[in-house]
Amino acid sequence: MLLRSVFAKTIYDRRHGLLWWSVGIGALTVATLSVWPSVHDEYQKLVQNYPETLLAFFGIEKGGLGTAAGYLQAELFGLMLPLTLIAYMIAAGSAATAGEREAGTLEFLLSQPVSRTRVLVQKCLGLCASLALITAAFTVVLIASTRLFDLSIAISQLLAATFSAYVLAVLFGMVAMLAGSLTGHRALAAGIASAAAVAAYLLSSLAALVTGLQRFRPLSPFWWYSGHDPLRHGLEPLHIALLLVAVLICVVAAIVAFERRDLA
Repeated sequence: MLLRSVFAKTIYDRRHGLLWWSVGIGALTVATLSVWPSVHDEYQKLVQNYPETLLAFFGIEKGGLGTAAGYLQAELFGLMLPLTLIAYMIAAGSAATAGEREAGTLEFLLSQPVSRTRVLVQKCLGLCASLALITAAFTVVLIASTRLFDLSIAISQLLAATFSAYVLAVLFGMVAMLAGSLTGHRALAAGIASAAAVAAYLLSSLAALVTGLQRFRPLSPFWWYSGHDPLRHGLEPLHIALLLVAVLICVVAAIVAFERRDLA
């Protein structure tokens, strides 16, 4: 029955990973937030001794570090959460076509009465749904932990920042899928997507330190994710639109590459 729906098969194939990724990111969230009650009075004083350049590289503002939003941005949303979600999606995206090809299951899947375009679209949707399940688990734990450990921040702000991280991760997952459709090699696809993610992060971070890079900062997906500071100011429609357009471009390009690729 699952073979009749590539979407369901995609989620089913990742069922064990979904559980452990959700448990892992939930445990990491609880561990990160649990220290807030014991450090919030001294946290801002501690980082006052950190070099300005170091804080700028990680997108941390000294003035807001004493607040719950500042702590969450520095310890969770600045790097840990997007890195975790991106890692999951790159692994999943590179396995979607290239991984199945290397395992010898792609030919069997395509022998079913379903077009390549439909296969790829449903795989994309399945991966997005899988990531949504992990993100939903994280969100539940996050909201509960902020209440349990007395971090005063609105749920709407938490949802805005989490959704932004989700869309960012989807983008790099689609980059991995595109690379896999072009190359047919899982490891190479994962490497290309990882390099793209690192380059995007470095561009966004180094632009805060290097004047010559500042004009290029708006080109970085990481800037679209965090430049508006959704944890404090909510979603920026333009930045979310840019992320979604980039996702769509990658999906369309992956479809074209997958349709033209010789799987023999």
